[in-house]
Amino acid sequence: MKYKIYILCITLLISINFLEARKIKLKKKESLNNTNSTFGDINFEMELLKFNNSPNRQDKTNKYYGWETNTDIIPSGDMRAVKGGTFTMLGGSEYPNTFRSLGKDSRHQINGLMDGLQNEALLGFDYERLEWEPVIATHWKIEDDSLTYWFRIDPRARWADGKEIIAQDVIAAFKLLTDDGHGDPNTVSYYNDLFHMPEAISKYVVKITSKKIDWRSFRSAAGLYPMPSYYLDKIDGAGFIEKYNFSFLPGSGPYAYDQENSKKGNEGYIILKRRNDYWAKDHKRNIGVYNFDEIKFIFIEDDNQQVMSFMNGDYDIYPWSRAQWWVERFTPEKYNEIDKGWVQKIKIFNFLPKGPSGLVFNTQKPLYDDIKIRKAFAHLFDVEKLNKRLFFNEYVRLNTFFYGTPYANPNNPYIEYNPEKALELLNDAGWSRKEGEPWLSNINGEIFEFDFLMSPGDERIFSTLQDDLKKVGIKMNFDQVDGNMAFSKTMKKEYEITYQGWTAGFFPNPQGMMHSKFANEIEVTNITSMAIPEIDKLIDQYNAEWDAKKRVPLAHQIDSIAVNSYHYALGWTSPYGARMLYWNKFGMPDKGLYYAGGWQSPITLWWMDPVKEHKLINAKQTDSQLPIEKQLIDYWNREN
Repeated sequence: MKYKIYILCITLLISINFLEARKIKLKKKESLNNTNSTFGDINFEMELLKFNNSPNRQDKTNKYYGWETNTDIIPSGDMRAVKGGTFTMLGGSEYPNTFRSLGKDSRHQINGLMDGLQNEALLGFDYERLEWEPVIATHWKIEDDSLTYWFRIDPRARWADGKEIIAQDVIAAFKLLTDDGHGDPNTVSYYNDLFHMPEAISKYVVKITSKKIDWRSFRSAAGLYPMPSYYLDKIDGAGFIEKYNFSFLPGSGPYAYDQENSKKGNEGYIILKRRNDYWAKDHKRNIGVYNFDEIKFIFIEDDNQQVMSFMNGDYDIYPWSRAQWWVERFTPEKYNEIDKGWVQKIKIFNFLPKGPSGLVFNTQKPLYDDIKIRKAFAHLFDVEKLNKRLFFNEYVRLNTFFYGTPYANPNNPYIEYNPEKALELLNDAGWSRKEGEPWLSNINGEIFEFDFLMSPGDERIFSTLQDDLKKVGIKMNFDQVDGNMAFSKTMKKEYEITYQGWTAGFFPNPQGMMHSKFANEIEVTNITSMAIPEIDKLIDQYNAEWDAKKRVPLAHQIDSIAVNSYHYALGWTSPYGARMLYWNKFGMPDKGLYYAGGWQSPITLWWMDPVKEHKLINAKQTDSQLPIEKQLIDYWNREN
């Protein structure tokens, strides 16, 4: 299925109390006298001097100064990795409407990828060890009030044009995020509600103060991407989205956009080149990652053409396989490339967060404001039949917004396929079928008819739903538009019913999708206009609760109410991190993917293996066999 999965940090996974992570989980809180330091910052050096001249230095830095760092970093990459080569992958079915990862129309999956390859946050987070790590900032400090956060920027950090990264660049980024001119009210509201304007304490030290106790606030502050102030000081949010639709500000990350060799449009491609002058290329955290000299994204609209192009060697991995194709089409009997081991199949299990997906109802349309109507659709959505007939049991059925996490309410029901129950609900809502009539109608004689927004190719899935609805008297019309347009219409709430899936961040944030303050907004993740006072109250309590053990039951209540509100008739998700075909020329770590990584992981984690590449070229020339490598990686024992 070609419905888009868009990168978004929403509800989900694995609970951690950040205050406790700071106090307990950090294996090495490095005291400042152990850091090497040509800090270039008089305020920071004065504090360091006071610390070095004080007794009981380790205790005092923790108690009085509170600065932390982490030098006990375990690289995510593999020591065997080598640099070089071009990695080509399918960037989607359509060229993105914009390159921006901020502002309206920016939630194409490729936007977040390009942003993450060219920019860096103040801190990184090791999801496996639950530890903060230096990136742009070398040190950080959380005041006892849990509201005030300090970050000390690495004086070595540089933008791609060679200029220093300074505290003012954090302020400039925050100003842009909170400028409603960029057209993303979700982002504006989130940062405005959470933080005061950051303060530049000195050239390299920035202070960020939260407006309220929120257990995720330090994570949000640490995750800020500085942006070059010497550009942003000359432009506002509206100007930014106009000027940087298809270009980028200088970034601090390992790759940069190669505009000269890229080509715009659906016949086009996007090339990112690895920067030889990347300021942190020798940092410990970057061992074994960012291995490819070039990363090239191509775009192919037709599903079958995507497969043909892959088998022709036009790109390197194919991660978007339909379940039916995975089981029946991509077999040694049907493809010589697979039979000969030139193309390998692999399924990798890990701790990738999964967001909700399902039929979504625009409750701003009067018909779908009735919970009886929404619940009736849930009873007519036969997910089990789809999984057996079309998905070959490759997926699992959802009954939660927080799949696979402690936040998922274990008592949530699975809504059974039950046409009789659905008809009862429809009758109660004023819809009945007169004798001899094919369609349900209301007291005004209007038949029950709706347009289902979807992308081309999705009819193979939703024709089953169409047939089931027809049996009870509901007429479902297919409104087919291209994927970008379908998502744009969904975000603008220009739909009746559609199917939408979301990715998830590692830590839950149900506010964007469920809080009533976004119910009447567009370009937000509350696409159904959910507005439930009880959920609002629980979200406020959840946000303010620093104790993880107390957050979980709050999340259970939120999850239960949301599921039983039927704004989503929940669908399915994959229980693994990625399932893909790839040309047999790559090296990869034993784990295959990052701990919480998806199909994007190979971009930064794999490498071109010169020996394998040579063997592949020779095998294709001589039509000879290569070894069939293992088709399942379960490094963390997640399958069962």
